[in-house]
Amino acid sequence: MAVPKEAVWERDPHTAAKHDLLKRYLEAWAPILLSRHDVISYAEGFAGAGVYKQGEPGSPVIAYEVFADALHRFPKRMRVILMEEDARRVKELQQQMELARSRQKESIAQRMAVEIRHGDFHPALLEKLRSTGALGKPLFVLLDSFGGPDIPFQLLQALGRYSSTEVMVTFEPAFLTRFAENHGGHRQLGDAA
Repeated sequence: MAVPKEAVWERDPHTAAKHDLLKRYLEAWAPILLSRHDVISYAEGFAGAGVYKQGEPGSPVIAYEVFADALHRFPKRMRVILMEEDARRVKELQQQMELARSRQKESIAQRMAVEIRHGDFHPALLEKLRSTGALGKPLFVLLDSFGGPDIPFQLLQALGRYSSTEVMVTFEPAFLTRFAENHGGHRQLGDAA
């Protein structure tokens, strides 16, 4: 899938499947980590608008709702950091996250800090994770560029240095085929991407 040009676009079946996988994983991940730690963090490098054309929730809203449910059972705190490059999507994401927050009890909303940042995800995401103290503590990072920019291997290496960090990277299957042949030096670039 090419990077959508609109602020909000149609959700395709591939994205619906990714969201189902993400939701199921976070439903297991959050309670386990919240039972053992006072604060856990979630971050997205390509947060999008938080909603699709037919009103389906995007990954930031899905994650927020999963975490709110887990916080009903654990008197702990969550930190959510969302990065988005497109200013139109940032505006919509802010509205969607405010709606998600308004559906929760005030005590839950107060224990879940949400920060939405406008700009390129790299290296800003890593810098934000460092400055908030999220690195080295329980952290889940979603890097789903929906057919857009490559995820720098340096970022994955930096996140991988922390045993308490989990990263979900998604990409289209055709992404890998460009490395099969060496046209344009793609084989050499594959290790740097």
